[in-house]
Amino acid sequence: MQKRRRADRVLILITAIFLFAGCFALTFFPAARFSAVENRNLAEFPTFSAANVADGSFTAALDTYATERFPARRSLRGMRGVCQLLEGKCEVGGVLLCTDGSLCKRMTVNQRAYAQNLSALQALHAAYGEKLTVAIAPRRIDARTAVLPSLYDQSENASVWERLHEKLPDAITFPELTADAHWYRTDHHWSTEGAYRAYCDLGAVIGFTPYGEDAFTRVTVSESFLGTSDAAAGLPFIMPDRIALYHYEGDTAFAVKKDGKAAPFTGFYDTDRLQTRDQYAVFFGGNCGVLEIQSGEDFPSLLLIKDSFANALLPFLSRHYNVTAIDPRYCTDRIERYASAADRILILCNMQTLTESTIFRTLTAGM
Repeated sequence: MQKRRRADRVLILITAIFLFAGCFALTFFPAARFSAVENRNLAEFPTFSAANVADGSFTAALDTYATERFPARRSLRGMRGVCQLLEGKCEVGGVLLCTDGSLCKRMTVNQRAYAQNLSALQALHAAYGEKLTVAIAPRRIDARTAVLPSLYDQSENASVWERLHEKLPDAITFPELTADAHWYRTDHHWSTEGAYRAYCDLGAVIGFTPYGEDAFTRVTVSESFLGTSDAAAGLPFIMPDRIALYHYEGDTAFAVKKDGKAAPFTGFYDTDRLQTRDQYAVFFGGNCGVLEIQSGEDFPSLLLIKDSFANALLPFLSRHYNVTAIDPRYCTDRIERYASAADRILILCNMQTLTESTIFRTLTAGM
């Protein structure tokens, strides 16, 4: 009995030491506020007040702070992910580990937001008729079904597409973008190869003749790209992606403006972004509210309403149009400001954007 009590005391002492060391490390050596790996700010220490304590929000926020700012967070996330995989799980942090070693982010659907977006797209289609084309890019989890874990239930993914086709039967959905080369293996975006394939598909619908691949020079500019899915999973053994750019003669002569100011780079590509975690921002330096691309030629004008998926597509479209691209997540202007001067209107976004945020609500206000 005495030996058992002694063992219990030793266990309690060891536990107390670990708890004290953890509290000490979290208090004096927390992880940095900005996580470059996850490309986001981590939780701040919550503000203490009697009201916050009474309603439980202080302790909930404190728990989030301790989880996100614990020292050695990156290494601990990697260890957690490996342990979950060793338990037989095929998912870490909402990200599926596919059979080919790539990553697919599991998607959630905000039914209210999705309904609002579909209604907004129907209103825009009714207002602009044949002048407007709607194109919805698949999510990686929709396109790469061949490599999803064998027991993964795809029914929810399929249901959102059925609803889209019911409400917008003429929408372009790029069903042939299923090859591994069309998608980054660690990110939710399509690759430049996928964007080129989408460009070819769009040509037949909105009225331009796509250039063949031999009209471009393909240049690999990065072999170390780790995207949003990798950031969410935090697994230490994932192989990085390559980023390739499709150049053509004269592509550095285009005049590019971001939110009314000349872009701080030449042509379409901000190569300084290749030195950051967010390497996909090499396309036009990342997102902005209003992006204007002028060729200097007498091209027809295209109004592109987009999310980040269109960033890799814009260099191709700019060989045929003078483009004004607006991202409703950062631009609060109504569509009438730009639509009347456009020869064509293209709406292009990813299904993830359509099902998770009310991206089109501002554009259609008052319609």
